[in-house]
Amino acid sequence: MVSVQFKQEKHNALVSFLMIVIAVLFLLYMGSSLVNSTRTFWENYSIENLLE
Repeated sequence: MVSVQFKQEKHNALVSFLMIVIAVLFLLYMGSSLVNSTRTFWENYSIENLLE
């Protein structure tokens, strides 16, 4: 009985760890995408064009 409970806790810890890794990778990807799109926007448009 203790062995089954330990395996379940080990499984839960592994799933939690994988979810955290996936969440961090997703946030890094979204941040990188946001930075790239913002940089592209400011390279293509100047303040003068936006104010007109």
